[in-house]
Amino acid sequence: MTQAATKGIALEFGKFPQLRAFSEPTEARAAASRCGLFVVYSGTFGGGKTRTLLRACKSIQAMVWKPEHSPDWLILVDEDRPVSSLAEQMFRAGTKQSESPGARARILDQVVFYCAKSLARWSVDERSEFQDELESAIDFLSQLAPADNAEQDPPGDVDSERRLQLARERRDQLLVSENWIDAPTVHVQQGGKSDSQGINNTASRLRRRGELLGAWNGREFLHPTFQFQPDTGRLMPEMKTLLDILPKDRSGWRQALWIFQRHGQLDGKRPADVFQNNPESVIKAARSDFELNDERW
Repeated sequence: MTQAATKGIALEFGKFPQLRAFSEPTEARAAASRCGLFVVYSGTFGGGKTRTLLRACKSIQAMVWKPEHSPDWLILVDEDRPVSSLAEQMFRAGTKQSESPGARARILDQVVFYCAKSLARWSVDERSEFQDELESAIDFLSQLAPADNAEQDPPGDVDSERRLQLARERRDQLLVSENWIDAPTVHVQQGGKSDSQGINNTASRLRRRGELLGAWNGREFLHPTFQFQPDTGRLMPEMKTLLDILPKDRSGWRQALWIFQRHGQLDGKRPADVFQNNPESVIKAARSDFELNDERW
């Protein structure tokens, strides 16, 4: 199947969410998992499809736990409506967009959420399990979303490309030379059981709150160990203050590169090497770099 023939993209929920393309609405049938998101659009890949799925996931997240109605652009299909209606809804969404004035600008405004069981009939355990799957999907999509803008960004000059290459090389070096822990280890260090359900959720929740630094290695988030108490393994509360100051970055590497860079206000030491013993000095250095105040004018 070529990109030119592609008519939509599907997100299949699960412990490891997956994206797949489809060329006809009739192919948008329920996946092996009990829930899936489907987007119909015209033309080739692009136009913000991943951001649309990410927005849908966040809307569904609110609907699962709260009695909120789905937004107009999110079509629900469940056990109360025949599975065959999924293809019909997808066809209608695509037709409506292609016939509307300015459709190409809103090509991904409608998403179909299929679930084998109506949300109203879910048990607490089912909601909790799906919440884990949603958080995994949101993490997954958050890493893909920046790629949607790649074709729209102006080409960089040689210096910009060189700086990007150096940043990548530095990232690869840090992944090898520094100490990192994965999400299950974070869960255990924060008091969770190694065999508990949703073992990846603790780290995901802490990252969303802005309390934990994670850096994406292409497959998963890894977490530098400087931000944990060396004796207990618990996350240091000062990390939230630090991350509130540092520039925001979905991948986590903009923050990580600053933290592993030597700093003049820390006597030439790296913030990562100072933080456990003197977090306030690192926070002060971050403020001097990223916060404007009257003294700097």
